[in-house]
Amino acid sequence: MKYSDPITQVIIVGFICFCCPGMFNALNGAGSYGLEPKDSDVGNKASTALSCMFAFSSLFAGALFNIFGHRVLLILGGLTYTLYVASYLTYHYVQSLAFVVVASCLLGIGAGWLWTAQGAVMMGYPEEGEKGRFFSIFWTIFNCGGVIGCIIPLAIQWNDSKATGASTASYAAFMTLMTIGALGSVALLPTNKVFRKDGSPVVKVSYANPAGEFLAVIKLFSDWRMLCLVPMFFSSNWFYTYQFNAVNAFNFTIRTRSMNSMFYWLAQIIGSILYGAFLDKKEWTRTTRARYGLFLLAGTLAATYAGGFVYQSKIGPKGWILENGVEVKDPASWVIYDLVDDTSNWIGPFFLYFMYGITDAMYQGFSYWVMGALTNDTNTAAKYAGFYKFVQNLGGILAPIVQTSTIGNGPSAGANARNVTSQGMGELIVCVVLIFAGVLKAIKDTTVEDSEVSTEKTEVAYDDVKA
Repeated sequence: MKYSDPITQVIIVGFICFCCPGMFNALNGAGSYGLEPKDSDVGNKASTALSCMFAFSSLFAGALFNIFGHRVLLILGGLTYTLYVASYLTYHYVQSLAFVVVASCLLGIGAGWLWTAQGAVMMGYPEEGEKGRFFSIFWTIFNCGGVIGCIIPLAIQWNDSKATGASTASYAAFMTLMTIGALGSVALLPTNKVFRKDGSPVVKVSYANPAGEFLAVIKLFSDWRMLCLVPMFFSSNWFYTYQFNAVNAFNFTIRTRSMNSMFYWLAQIIGSILYGAFLDKKEWTRTTRARYGLFLLAGTLAATYAGGFVYQSKIGPKGWILENGVEVKDPASWVIYDLVDDTSNWIGPFFLYFMYGITDAMYQGFSYWVMGALTNDTNTAAKYAGFYKFVQNLGGILAPIVQTSTIGNGPSAGANARNVTSQGMGELIVCVVLIFAGVLKAIKDTTVEDSEVSTEKTEVAYDDVKA
């Protein structure tokens, strides 16, 4: 394996994402970004701000990728993760919601850059028949970040069985690893120095003017193939808010949340490897793989969320109290279990959370697989990745709003807490409806014929090169 091989570059990108979004996922998966359950409103407001900026940043990040290249976007995007965690560390001492929201907005911009660059590399570098394998390799390395990241608060705070939030040492460790990952982007080669097995470069870079690149992204809104995938893209970030907060953050001690989260990301690794191999079965046509892949995804989702409804019936807000003259969710609603002290009550939700990780890997994996099947050109893949993240984060904007509403598991202080209904079951119903709307739409419309794949190489447009 050479340094200039596509697989080597994907492994390096995997390491970058291991350190940056991987550590972010570890903190996020533990619920409320390591905050105590009573501060869930802070995490939800930050999440909404992050998703807003992430969505619009992603829309034009494909154009920036083609202008500046993936290394610039990965370095700058990675550093915003460090700033984001710093804002939560600061909140522990000065409770500055403004700093958290500003840092969330900056992370939204940076994450849009990072994930678009990552998507372009992962979808554009592999040859036909290798896209599922490349996804599983990347997804495995990336989610090892979530697994290893969860060990940090687990090890540091293991002896504190009553702690319900992350410590200063835990936040500092996350910041250090994120910085290392961001700076590691300098190890990547320029796109035109990466060569496939036959010796051909993965792409001939197109030097277009910025207006032309932005226009190309906007045109994706008229691409019927992208529009068919919108329901699936929209719901692919929605369920994180429910799983990380309603299921994990509101019901367990910090060491238990970290253990749950560690196995959630381990499940992602297992799911991505098995599902990626399934989608790359060479004895089936691409259309057959798409259909069978979707049926397998739908069946796994149905079984998992059936268990989710059973668990939701036992949790959720059950009332409200007055705190400083304001109605807030009754702390008695938080049934805080510990993996050591309440093992019998913990083990069932633990396995449910593990299966949530499996289904997420399959859901995201199918989205990337379909987009990768639509093009072998890295520049086009960058635009697809940006479009995907834009639509995905529109869902991320609305999910916290539902969670803090009267039907959610974390109703915000005031009228929502006072008028809470359905013990959070309404939030789960909305989540499940959106997930299956995406799957059913994909089953109906997303079967990519072999002849439909774009294999064009983009020629250098010298007329557009600016001195």
